[in-house]
Amino acid sequence: MSQSLDTTRWTIILQAADPAAPGSQQALEALCRKYWQPLYAYVRASGKNHEDAQDITQGYFQRLIEKNLPGRVSPDQGRFRAYLLATLRNHMLAWHRDATTQKRGGTDSVHLSIDDDPTLTDALSISPEALYDQRWAQTMVKNALDRLADQQAELGHRDRFALMRSLLLDSEHGEAAQRELITHHGMSEGSIRTAISRLRAQFRQIIREDVSKLVENPAEIDDEIAHLLRALKD
Repeated sequence: MSQSLDTTRWTIILQAADPAAPGSQQALEALCRKYWQPLYAYVRASGKNHEDAQDITQGYFQRLIEKNLPGRVSPDQGRFRAYLLATLRNHMLAWHRDATTQKRGGTDSVHLSIDDDPTLTDALSISPEALYDQRWAQTMVKNALDRLADQQAELGHRDRFALMRSLLLDSEHGEAAQRELITHHGMSEGSIRTAISRLRAQFRQIIREDVSKLVENPAEIDDEIAHLLRALKD
């Protein structure tokens, strides 16, 4: 599939799930890598240790690809966030029924490196669903920042944006970054404020674009963004 995963929406996800489509399996594998963290966090918060959670998450991704799960659904079944969680729950039930937890057969093409997240220790006190939504929101923010970083790099501002990235979400604790921008990038405090304001507008637009690609109805965009914001505050 020639389209970037940043343009993924339900229709493109279904195209990627078509085994006859060129590059479909690689596209689904990349999709799995992009969204493994909130799914893995959900499994950990459900009471599984790192080893079992890794086995479940790896197995889920492999099943997602091998069984062509996205190709079996219709976009009107809901938002992609909810779809992944629902199919993960079904996979966990199947995992529990498999007492030996033997490795799944078929293709052996999914090799994701999953390290236990040290930040999960304190987060495991909240419900699995709340943690899933929190990590999903964090993933969306990271993906948007990465896209913005790529855009800035194309403009020749890679190093400058690396400093500004920390200021986008927390301008009150970026004194060191501001000093670096003034000293080594020739920016004034006013120009930094202007640049940050513009970058935040671009960041919000990217978030909106990304959310629009994971819901079927445009009317759901604002509600989904509000849901992500609530999840980040929890």
